[in-house]
Amino acid sequence: MFVRTPARLLLTQFFLCGVYLCEPVLAQQPPEELASFAKPSSRARESRWLPPDVDENIPPVEPGSACDLEEMLQKAGQRIQEFVRNVERFTATESLAHETINKSGAVSGTEKRRYNYMVSIEEIRPGAFDVQEYRRGSSSEDAPGGIITRGLPALVLIFHPYYSGNFSMKCEGLANFNGKPAWQIYFRQRADKPNRIRSYKIGENGPSHPVALKGRAWFVEDSHQIIGLQTDLIEALPDLRLTVDHATVEYGPVHFSSRGVDMWLPRTAELYSDLRAKRIHRRLSFTDYLLFAVDEKQKISSPNVSP
Repeated sequence: MFVRTPARLLLTQFFLCGVYLCEPVLAQQPPEELASFAKPSSRARESRWLPPDVDENIPPVEPGSACDLEEMLQKAGQRIQEFVRNVERFTATESLAHETINKSGAVSGTEKRRYNYMVSIEEIRPGAFDVQEYRRGSSSEDAPGGIITRGLPALVLIFHPYYSGNFSMKCEGLANFNGKPAWQIYFRQRADKPNRIRSYKIGENGPSHPVALKGRAWFVEDSHQIIGLQTDLIEALPDLRLTVDHATVEYGPVHFSSRGVDMWLPRTAELYSDLRAKRIHRRLSFTDYLLFAVDEKQKISSPNVSP
């Protein structure tokens, strides 16, 4: 039996790293202190515990390999729609390694967890998905660092037709991603569009703090399946003293023989955060995927009655 996590997650409240902060809400910070958190910290990256920002490190692409962005997004969007249709529910084994990073950028503490993990995705109304995540396992109520990680399955919805229009996108060309030719797409949250993908929240009933994302994704050249995704903050969140939120996710094909479908699902993820001057690094891996579905329409025959 899976134990449901404390809150219902709608697409307007997706969380990745730092969903619920199991600490008291911070008192209001002085304006001069908040000003120092206006933009993501460059000093954090200088310590070398953090990978380069997506705007600082642009992977090379083949010369003259531009693609038609509209066609690319159409095909990629179809794959994401297939993903949503196929994944009524799936389970996996989630392995988590949580590292605390000190001021010098060195690892000062490590914790590990292992969970039975379940996800369900449902379109509750046109244009809105309900994504539920459940965990059960070792120390399931003792979140390392007081932070619960959620939202990895939802990040691909950036490229769903419902939400892709909220981002400015550019096809940078054909790249090599882990030995596979893949189209490289840069994306950035538009200032004139609502941010409906990601937010942070303090406590179960605390206010939601939307996070504007930028990033880069890679899609297999011929199948247009997503194979990699990277995100960063566009701006820091002064109210939360959040200066770094970096994620890298790699996807791979998973075959579900029970339904005869192949889906590209998260295999590994690396998460980095600098929140309230606390730096963390998380490694996640997902194995032992199982898919199970419940048909909405079932034919019920009349009971057999003896003469």
